[in-house]
Amino acid sequence: MWERKVLTVLLIVNLAITPGCWSKKELNELAVVMALGIDTHENGYAVSAQVLNSSETGSKKGGSMGSLPVVTYKSVGKTIPDALQRMLSMAPRMPYLSHVRVLVFGEDLARLGVSDVLDYISRNHQLRTDFFMLVAKNGKASDILEVVTPFEYVPANSLYSSILISQKKWAATGKVTLQQFVTELKRSGSDPVLSGVQLNGSLAEAQSLENVKQISPSTLLQHTGLGVFKEDRLVGWLGEPPSKAVNYVLNRVDNTAGYISCPDGGIVGFGVNRADTSLDVTLNSKGIPEFSAELEIEADVNAVQCPIDISRPAVIDELEKDIEDKYNTNISKHIGLVQQRYGSDVFGFGEVLHRKYPDVWKKYRDHWGESFKTMNIRVDADVAIRRIGSIIQPINQKVDEP
Repeated sequence: MWERKVLTVLLIVNLAITPGCWSKKELNELAVVMALGIDTHENGYAVSAQVLNSSETGSKKGGSMGSLPVVTYKSVGKTIPDALQRMLSMAPRMPYLSHVRVLVFGEDLARLGVSDVLDYISRNHQLRTDFFMLVAKNGKASDILEVVTPFEYVPANSLYSSILISQKKWAATGKVTLQQFVTELKRSGSDPVLSGVQLNGSLAEAQSLENVKQISPSTLLQHTGLGVFKEDRLVGWLGEPPSKAVNYVLNRVDNTAGYISCPDGGIVGFGVNRADTSLDVTLNSKGIPEFSAELEIEADVNAVQCPIDISRPAVIDELEKDIEDKYNTNISKHIGLVQQRYGSDVFGFGEVLHRKYPDVWKKYRDHWGESFKTMNIRVDADVAIRRIGSIIQPINQKVDEP
């Protein structure tokens, strides 16, 4: 008998602490936000929310009402949640942030600092941490969220996919999540980077569905390298080669392509299939830190546009040496550019010093930005060519043979 009483009590307690769908939300009551854009405004923040138009996304022929699959709402508030609340004066449903794929900052806001925005983003339990963060180069985040994109029906998904593929295959962009950015921001001895995106064309044409009905759309979104931050403020931009150099040092290169010049003119192209980088620091005789970045790269020859005989092992050795020299020269140059122009340690050398020599780091941590400009950094690349393709000699050499 007493067993039944115990079982009854346990069932009652279980029902009390696991009430089931107490926080349920019906889909027809929510406005699913796919992308969030935040700009600065004289009255606080201008927030743009690209919301899924669920009644149109199921139709492959443009939707039951012929409208677009997303709607971008804009509002202004003293804080981000204040602006989102004011959005309810236009949106018929409550903004739901759990499915955000990209978060875009306007450049003006990024230059003022993003820490206040990140404070809200990090506190909000709805937002996950796996969305990508971008900066609208030379523009506003609201403009980026108004572009109709080809291939993907939902522009936010297009932005998300293009960041993934460009970072994996091109290596000049960065798929930076909230967690990565905050970690690098708070970590002693490193500064964060964010990938840039801009409009390539006019905004007026980008907002129309007619834009993507053309073979060559008049306006497209374009990724534009990395934005350099010093603490939480954007301080400048890097073009394609410096952005690749940053990603090499950060060990974030999967695949990319390059070329070197031949001695008698022409070029040889190569594709990188694997790149690993290790950073280290030693102290010289005066106790000053000296850093090194050692790269191990595997590459394939993918284009030969000069008269060389790549069937000879000695020629392959020369190509490997030339590629190593190019990496050593270029990456050293671009590290120096970031050191001198921005004084921002986006490579994380300060963190390496902190880990290996914590007592030495204490001497530099309060003025690492200035000290970093004077640090000696050596780059040493080791390149191995694995494959030269399914043909040995260039096609044009065969044609020229008698």
